[in-house]
Amino acid sequence: MQKKLIAAAVAGLIAVPALAQTNVTISGNIRAGWEQYKLSGNGGHDAESRVSDQSSGLRFNVVEDLGGGLKAWMQLDYRGAVDTGNLANSGNSGVGFMGNWGKFTIGRWDVHYNETAGLLGANRAGSLQTMLHNGLLSQVNGTSITNASRTPNILMWDSPNWNGFSGRLAYSTAWSGGAANEGNSTVAAGNPGGGSAWTGAVRYQNGPWAAGYSYWAGNQEARGGGLNTVDQRGHRLNLGYTFAMGLKLGIAYDRSSLNRNNNLGDNRRSAWYLPVSYSWGPHAVYFQYARAGQMTNDGGTNSGANAWNIGYDYAFSKRTSAGIFYTKLNNNRGGSYDLFALPANGATATAAGEDARQFYIGMNHSF
Repeated sequence: MQKKLIAAAVAGLIAVPALAQTNVTISGNIRAGWEQYKLSGNGGHDAESRVSDQSSGLRFNVVEDLGGGLKAWMQLDYRGAVDTGNLANSGNSGVGFMGNWGKFTIGRWDVHYNETAGLLGANRAGSLQTMLHNGLLSQVNGTSITNASRTPNILMWDSPNWNGFSGRLAYSTAWSGGAANEGNSTVAAGNPGGGSAWTGAVRYQNGPWAAGYSYWAGNQEARGGGLNTVDQRGHRLNLGYTFAMGLKLGIAYDRSSLNRNNNLGDNRRSAWYLPVSYSWGPHAVYFQYARAGQMTNDGGTNSGANAWNIGYDYAFSKRTSAGIFYTKLNNNRGGSYDLFALPANGATATAAGEDARQFYIGMNHSF
């Protein structure tokens, strides 16, 4: 018995150096509140009042030092809904290697549509719908560019920082069409396959200045005769400046298109985004304005839209904050734009010409 205990102790001592080279971190946040959401115009008058989760998450990060400057890493990002109790691995999740040459990722990750997120500032306790850069700027009249979410099946390289400059290149083997179409070469007629996509981004961050450009190209597969496919193209430029007194200003321009293989013509539109935030002590105020121009080949329906948001939040500590926000979306007669993530979160989607508004009071706790 004594020999077994000694052997176990020796084995434990041998394992210690290996364990010491692996770093495991658990983090996350709970973000939720009460919202009143209303549709109006063009005959629609739907109103909803409810408790709403705003992408609460639980993240597991592991980094293993392999020696020689090379490290292996992984991240599992589970998104839970504290209002319903649902839990899914729907956040940024992946595995790969990293070193002084950058970082390589295999998994599911935010690309392109979220490149403008840093322009607004902290937005510590707001709803997802207050993120107009992910809403109006990431749609072409209701059709989401990059699914307005994380891109699955991705192979991605992030560069190191070179005097404030950094870059990203990524390729997805199947970005649309759902799990049933991943790598499926026998998709049934009338159901385009998942398609491939690639994206690239260049960023600059130095002192108070931040700037960037991102490109997205998503293609749908068309197998079999008579399939109508819609390929996506997107260009986004952004510029931001932070003053020492806490004022942050930004501007972004997005030009996206839906390229069709039928005779209906391509749909292109340009959009602008202007975020302003000011923070002092534990207080922060926010204002955003976004506008999408009329889409080409819209049949003369006037398919543009604009949206604005105003909000305030208060940081009780570094981890806990609460705030109040109001967001308004105005669709033109043929506009079908939505506030970001509302339909996916169970709310009624806008119809053509309908306007949407949201009043939200919520809090966020990070750990």
